[in-house]
Amino acid sequence: MRLLLVVLIGAAFYFFQNLIFKKNWYKGLDVDVAFEKNTVREGDRNTLIEVVKNDKFLPLPVVLLKFALTRTFLFPKEQSASVTDLYYRKEYFSLKPYQSVTRKYTFLASKRGEYRISSLDVVCKDYFFAGNSFGGWNRFASVLVLPGRIGNGEIPQDLIHLTGDIISRIRLTEDPFEFRGIREYQPYDSYRRINWKATAKNDFLEVNTFHTTNKRNVVLLLNMETGTVRRGDMIAEAAIKITSYLADYFITEHIPVALYSNGRDAESKELIRMEAGSDEGHIRSIDVALAKIEVTEMYDSFTSLLDEVLSEQFSENGQGNEYIIISNYRKENLIRRVDEWKNAGARIGMIIPEYEYNSISPLAENGTDIVKWPIGWEG
Repeated sequence: MRLLLVVLIGAAFYFFQNLIFKKNWYKGLDVDVAFEKNTVREGDRNTLIEVVKNDKFLPLPVVLLKFALTRTFLFPKEQSASVTDLYYRKEYFSLKPYQSVTRKYTFLASKRGEYRISSLDVVCKDYFFAGNSFGGWNRFASVLVLPGRIGNGEIPQDLIHLTGDIISRIRLTEDPFEFRGIREYQPYDSYRRINWKATAKNDFLEVNTFHTTNKRNVVLLLNMETGTVRRGDMIAEAAIKITSYLADYFITEHIPVALYSNGRDAESKELIRMEAGSDEGHIRSIDVALAKIEVTEMYDSFTSLLDEVLSEQFSENGQGNEYIIISNYRKENLIRRVDEWKNAGARIGMIIPEYEYNSISPLAENGTDIVKWPIGWEG
């Protein structure tokens, strides 16, 4: 009889706590996930911040927080996560009354793009660890990963010659009476520009720079279509990085840069179109646009884009502009159009990102205006 009484009391207590728990577990409970930095660069580290708050007298013995992230965020190996097409993360919390718990995890942002967390799933167990209560929180956390920076050691020597020739042609219009500043000597600089006083003071060559009387632009034309069937995504990502590098390089030299591409914004689906600019904010705007480009197998015609841009700019007021095509795709239809525009007087250089073991035939490598940018192969 006593055993039966104990069982009845235990059952009554279980159902009573279960009823109280189900009605009140979510009250005063708040969960949130955020990123420490909203913008980072590919290859940088960021921090994921998880916050669970129990703002009530009722304790919560087990709270399971579940959400999904992109698998391009590389965390240290943990048992609380599984990686398939996404990175599925599970976190367990035990909360006392009126307690808030914050956890921080560092990860590596391994690939450019815009990434979001839009929802959080919560599972809460009762005091007997038997019943499960489910809830969902709509939260919005996003992080933008800009294209990675290219180190000086990765830059082909032929590209240095190409960009140096472009800068030299643009510098021909410098106004010797509009002094801009002093910077370190570059191979394309004239010895007449050397500031010997600054050179003697700093023990390395420095040159005077001047404002130009006739602003010329560098127009970057990024072709997202590749001519390869093996890991074309790697070539496309390399082309984006190269474009980011060129924009930063020329803008740092105070040369306005415009960007046009047949790639589209992954969210808005708009084609990438950016007019010329030359300030630090423009560098960031270009990087943001490049970060959001969608890599797919279908793109608008790059030849049509080339005709559109040059018809608008070269035929009117862009005859002094320098045009640089970044494209692995180099089939006859594109090369023929490039040659036609060159014959019309347009100054066009071409950078071809390609795997190290592949040639860029039928084009001649190491040409004055055609440069191969070798890309290492990764499985």
